[in-house]
Amino acid sequence: MYLTTSDEVRVYYDDVGGGPPVLLVHGAASSGRAFDDLSAKLADHFRVIRIDLRGLGRSERVSSVSATAWCDDVVALLDHLDIPAAHLAGCSLGARIVGRLALSHRDRVVSLAVDAPLLAVETSANSQLNMRFSDFDQASDEDVTRWQRFHGDDWREAVSFYLSARNQPALQEHLTLRPHLSSLDLPTLITRGDADDDVHPLAHAFEWHKAHPGSWMWVAPSTGFSLMQRRPEEFSSVFTSFVESFATSALS
Repeated sequence: MYLTTSDEVRVYYDDVGGGPPVLLVHGAASSGRAFDDLSAKLADHFRVIRIDLRGLGRSERVSSVSATAWCDDVVALLDHLDIPAAHLAGCSLGARIVGRLALSHRDRVVSLAVDAPLLAVETSANSQLNMRFSDFDQASDEDVTRWQRFHGDDWREAVSFYLSARNQPALQEHLTLRPHLSSLDLPTLITRGDADDDVHPLAHAFEWHKAHPGSWMWVAPSTGFSLMQRRPEEFSSVFTSFVESFATSALS
């Protein structure tokens, strides 16, 4: 299904299941297909909506993106679906986007789930990411397979667009959450695998939890950065318990 935004860009989404709405936001150079397994599991308890950020996945290709466009498109999708507020869950870049939305559109966010969260992009990570998304001749077989699955035959165009977008200072500033952590006081679940890396420092997850002691934190052993992608069944179970915990509190 597609939403046509106010600036005439077609943004893809899917919408399955029933119950409280959960909107999933994917990570860098990725698409909603990264959550195929997770969406199927969450749909037993929730209405699960996945968006392909503009320029990526099955959404319309664009040459550039404004600092706020990806966030704006999520809000536009909620409007399109007549959803006043939803649980927002994002991985990596998606965690930055849902965190930013909780700051600028607090009334549209019931809770946050941030998987492999990034509070800001460190210098060493920035260099690694630029190399990864620019030199396709050196791309790993795993990356090429994933990009083809996420974006289709024109995956090079999509990944090159993402490289250009991520190097816009205004976009990076808009999505840098570290200065605002104390303001993110809504129910929050922080998830992460325990395998540290330079791009998604494990310390960022602990820093967010320390700034918001009431948050839930779940670190999975022997797991790469993303619980949503690497352990979807476990994430679904933890997320469901998390939502039930504060829904029950609200009723008591």
